[in-house]
Amino acid sequence: MRKSLLVTGVGVVAASLALSACGSSPAAKKAALDQFVASLGASPYVQVHLTASFTGAGSTAKSQAILKATSMDLNVSNPSGAALSQAGTSANTELIFNVGTTPFLDVRIVSGTIYLKVDVTAISQIPQVTLPASEVAAAQLFFGGRWFELPKELVHSIIQRTKVPKAQIAADQQVEAKIIDALANLIDTSHYKTLSNGFSVAGTLQSVVTAVTPTIQRFAHTTAPSKPAKGTYVLVLTTSGSTVTGGSIAVTAPNGTKGKATGSLTATVTHKSVNVVAPSSATPITPQLLKDFGLSKVTGG
Repeated sequence: MRKSLLVTGVGVVAASLALSACGSSPAAKKAALDQFVASLGASPYVQVHLTASFTGAGSTAKSQAILKATSMDLNVSNPSGAALSQAGTSANTELIFNVGTTPFLDVRIVSGTIYLKVDVTAISQIPQVTLPASEVAAAQLFFGGRWFELPKELVHSIIQRTKVPKAQIAADQQVEAKIIDALANLIDTSHYKTLSNGFSVAGTLQSVVTAVTPTIQRFAHTTAPSKPAKGTYVLVLTTSGSTVTGGSIAVTAPNGTKGKATGSLTATVTHKSVNVVAPSSATPITPQLLKDFGLSKVTGG
């Protein structure tokens, strides 16, 4: 699978994979790490369910209620039926944002074409988020839970009009890869605890800054931060046999003058037979429709 895909949807799992370095020698750690990494792409399918939380100083009942009620799902499948590790850039992807068990935004990328569906009534069910009933009704009348299609040709046209040089895109991808490698190496060389169903490792945020600073300085030509980063992190990887079943990351740091706060992200990984396919009867999004929404700049109109 592409690294950009992992970063987008399962960054917490990708970061936690380094926790699988469970051996007394570097070779044993590398072999264990490779085994768990391989488990993510060994099947034609992978699903990741993501939830978040925020507690401690600065957190509010509203923010906690919103995070508790919302979640995200990432589904990836190889249209050829082979393992995802063999899919290259041809894997199909779906991102679903939920309120409870109801999706309010479903985005699919199938063969380079983007499909999306919005359920406005579900958005209005987010705790303590108030929307005028008339606006919800009007938006739902237009969207109506319908699928919309952003054709591949229009996507390419929009990307070209952003005028981001290909060299810049390649450089950004290189930085991304180097940062991931630096973080993986940091965790790989850290002390870890063995759990009944996985592993955990803890460290300081300053160690993370120290690990990635050389890469950032090299590509962005910036100086190192003058003040040390305060706070700690805990990474957990859950496994079953040689397969990754989930992971989590929790970061605790000072939140202004109010004290410390902890933000966490938890992922559950499964490999059910879920094909990501193009929805039927999708309404094409044309340049004219984008203009009608006041987005003429992206279409060149």
